[in-house]
This record gives sequence, structure tokens and C-alpha cells, in this order.
Amino acid sequence: MISLQVVLLRLGLAVVLGILVGVERSLRQHSAGMRTNALVSLGCALFTIISGYSFTELLHLNHIQLDPTRIASYIVAGIGFLGGGAIYVLRDRERVKGLTTAAAIWVVAAIGMACGAGMLWEATIATLFAVIVLYPLHKFEKHFLPPREEKQYRLQVHIADGNTDNLLGTIYAMCAKKRLAIGSLEIKEEQAERMIVVICRARDIRLLAEALDLLRTLEGVSQVKMQVQDEWEQNM
Repeated sequence: MISLQVVLLRLGLAVVLGILVGVERSLRQHSAGMRTNALVSLGCALFTIISGYSFTELLHLNHIQLDPTRIASYIVAGIGFLGGGAIYVLRDRERVKGLTTAAAIWVVAAIGMACGAGMLWEATIATLFAVIVLYPLHKFEKHFLPPREEKQYRLQVHIADGNTDNLLGTIYAMCAKKRLAIGSLEIKEEQAERMIVVICRARDIRLLAEALDLLRTLEGVSQVKMQVQDEWEQNM
């Protein structure tokens, strides 16, 4: 059995490395942040220590056969359930969220196992690579690569006089001119006020802003509001 000091060193490093990976998730307000990643790393390190060192006194018994990797091997399978809980499909059934968070949990589990097995330098280097992927690579992807998906928006065009007969076609034409993919146009009445609700997708936020400016210039339009899909889903 390894000494208590070595156990504390391995567990402590596992917690620190898990926190380092979880900082980025917390800053971006994802479900699995610093505490989740730290606990995953700590638990995996402890399970690895238990698996490798806790039953060595039984090895001298002739009728006992031990596999020191058995408990640790189930970590890989078990962590999939935790990672799967971080993945969810949005209401439009076309987008999946949480894949990076789930992958981060999976990597943190491996880092914790490496700490528990005494591979401290390997765990530290793996954490460095994970941090590079989550921080600088995210910035590079955001600023230098084209968006991978169109965001969906909800536009509320408030009508001053309540007359929407001649506006539907005009609004549709303006949105199409700015290359907005229209999913639906709907007339609603709220608190004695009539509005046209447009659900659309846009890759370029500048074209969306230009479309909003055009809509505000239409005769009879008193106000135009915009919400990103995630925002109005939270309010529903």
C-alpha cells in the first residue's frame, strides 16, 4: 500500500487539474463547471488508487486472483452516463448542445485516473492540452472560422394601427432580401396590440441588423424586438 502522503498528493493534484479544466466551463456558464470537474477528477483518482493498491494484502492467498485494473476499467463505462447527461437536443430538433462539456468530463476522468495511477506529469500535460483546446482554440474558432450553424431568431414586429394586411408580404420580402431563412410568420395579439412574429435563421448578424433597420422604417410599425432562440425558450 502506498503512503498517505502519496495518496494526498495524487488526490490533491487531481482536484487542482479538474478545477483548471472546469474554469472555462464555469466562465461560459455551462452545467459542468469547476465543482463538477473537480469531483469527477477526484473520484476517478480515488477509484484508481482503490483498484490498484487496496487489495494487495490478499495476493498471497492461493485461492484469490486479483485484477488491479477491474475497478478502474468501470470508470470509463460509468463516466459515459455523466457525460450523456450534459448532452441535450434543443426544441427545434436540429441542434445538439453539451458535446464539448461531455468531452471535457471524459478527459477529466482520464486525468483523474492518471493522477491515481501516479502518472502525475502525464496528467499535468494532458490538462495543459485540454486547457489549450478549451480556451485559445475556442477563441480562434469563434473569430477566424465561419459559423457552423445558423442561429435562430424571433422577431416581433409591433403594428401601431393593427392593420397587418399589407405588411406580411413586405416583411417576408425584406427578410429574404437580407438572406434570412424564414421558418414562419404569425400574427398575434397581446394586450390589445397586434404584432407579426417572424421565426428566422441568420448566419451573418450584420444582415440581421440591416433587416431590423428596414423593418423599423415600415409605415405602421411602432416597434421591432428581437430575441435569440435560447432566450425566448427560457421565457416560455
